[in-house]
Amino acid sequence: MRTDPPAEAGDPHPATDRPAAGSVTRGFLFADLRGYTSFVETHGAASAVDLLTRFRFIVREQIERFDGAEIRTEGDSFYVVFGSVSDAVRGGLAIAEAARQGSSERSDEPIRVGIGVHAGETVETPEGYVGSAVNIAARICAVAQPGEVLVSDTVRALTQTLLPVRFVPRGRRQLKGLADPIALYAAEPTGATATWGGARRSGWRRRRWLIGSGAAAGLAVVALAWFISRPPPGLPPGPWTIGLDMPLSGNVASLGGPMQDAVQLAIDEANAAGGIGGATLKLDARDDAGSDGSEDPDLGAANATAFAADPRVIAMIGPSSSGVATSQIPITNTAGLLQCSPANTRSGLTKPRFGALDLRAAYPTRINYVRLAPADDIQGPASASFAFNDLGAREALVVDDAGDIGREIADFFEQAFKKLGGTTVRRALNPGADPVPVLEPLSGTLGPQTIVFFGGFSGTGAPELRKAMVDEGHAAVPLFSWDGIWDGSGADKGSYIQLLGAGAVGSYASHATIGPLRADFEDRFRTKYRVAPDEYAGAAYACAEVILQTLRELAKTSPTADGLREAVRSYAVDPTHSYQTALGTVGFDANGDSIHQFVNLYRVESSAAGGKGDWVIAKQQDFGPAP
Repeated sequence: MRTDPPAEAGDPHPATDRPAAGSVTRGFLFADLRGYTSFVETHGAASAVDLLTRFRFIVREQIERFDGAEIRTEGDSFYVVFGSVSDAVRGGLAIAEAARQGSSERSDEPIRVGIGVHAGETVETPEGYVGSAVNIAARICAVAQPGEVLVSDTVRALTQTLLPVRFVPRGRRQLKGLADPIALYAAEPTGATATWGGARRSGWRRRRWLIGSGAAAGLAVVALAWFISRPPPGLPPGPWTIGLDMPLSGNVASLGGPMQDAVQLAIDEANAAGGIGGATLKLDARDDAGSDGSEDPDLGAANATAFAADPRVIAMIGPSSSGVATSQIPITNTAGLLQCSPANTRSGLTKPRFGALDLRAAYPTRINYVRLAPADDIQGPASASFAFNDLGAREALVVDDAGDIGREIADFFEQAFKKLGGTTVRRALNPGADPVPVLEPLSGTLGPQTIVFFGGFSGTGAPELRKAMVDEGHAAVPLFSWDGIWDGSGADKGSYIQLLGAGAVGSYASHATIGPLRADFEDRFRTKYRVAPDEYAGAAYACAEVILQTLRELAKTSPTADGLREAVRSYAVDPTHSYQTALGTVGFDANGDSIHQFVNLYRVESSAAGGKGDWVIAKQQDFGPAP
């Protein structure tokens, strides 16, 4: 559970200024300044500060006017609670109207604000409000257009007979992270209420006039004195720490060890070059391998908690396991700690439509977790593209193993294949069931341009399905799957190829990958460690490079020690920034996913691995940006 930060000195809206505790229905409002990041890039810092100041004044003026409580402000977004749902709607409309008036006065710097309002029963605790209404309000805000006050059907039902407001249907929307779509409405004032946002604009103009005239000379003197005495650019004195969470012991040490080596190499190189901005760096590597030899989410959570509690830790790299990441992201999100994973692929770690907002529930709009590995949901479109365009398939028998992951992978493929113009027949292969009946469409309705796609694993029916295809005379029909069967060569006991032998020929598998590594990184890694780096070692090094290059940029602005962690996070996750790394140019989208989505497409080659058969690359393609 998050703890609200203390109010800033002089802040007239402290976090403790809230309606009375208890389980009651309240109105929750989120307001977000659209396009602020790009505005900073195109207009410069001075204009951006002015725009943000105007936006905050407008929002706070209307919050006070309608008796709201400012719970949290993060850069260009507000989270507000109102004692009544009607006041939340009126406050939202007043903010939107004031922003429109402010934009008409300063057309070169428009205040483009999107607002979302929801209502629900919550409980106020010392740590904040508890209830789903808060998260839903944030998600509604995320889809509101600039200048729009978007509300839920709950809000409409509670206020439509109380307010002179027109609720314009916007349809049922599948909000990211919610299981079911909800009806949304744009609130529009009618009659005299159209002036809700204009009643107190003179105060803003008066303050701007005072600064622009009577105080100008004093400000100029202060600015000149600061310019003469300002410290040289750089970082606060180090060393600053980069945390690393990886499996470093037991059977899984081979996964995390190369990534640890890669990060240490990057830090050593930075320090050898004189540090960054006058500060040196160090690595704090922690092990998340459990006693059973697997990656332990509880250990990962404990490691993330330790990093978050250490003020010298400015970012962390890891983990390797998506399951561990699920336990860590709520912790690092609450702490505002940048987290870069080289290897995680679970879609729900970043993408709201798969539940990412639940992981960052403390601060839904604050991105702190980024990754370089593509998410699992890219494999379906990649496989569909290869099957349709490279194999010439126009029909597909899509089979899943009746498990959640298998069904999801099969769904991704089926949706993408149909979008390309293919047709599908869907079947499920239950655990232990005879696969022959599942294959009946191959002998009936499906034509010669057919493939079989299997969503599942080697241990959930893939070898049995392929064997049945061969035995039933369908060996010429390709079987396509994903990472779940890409589990080693014919020399590896229990692998898909080893279990099938010659019958594995004609099988294909996709594997989300990092992309090609730069030769100079490979050479340096090999020189230091006497082994070649694997793909995830390259990605770990790239994560370190993202952090180091962020620090180099921040050193130009002389950040404070207290503000360095947040400065690192906000700069690194900015979609407008890119980094030159061992993987080439990398960057992140608005969810924290890599702009590159490389997928390897493999086929079984019987002559590989000394004649025992192995997977060989048929094609590598970048399917970015992330879907």
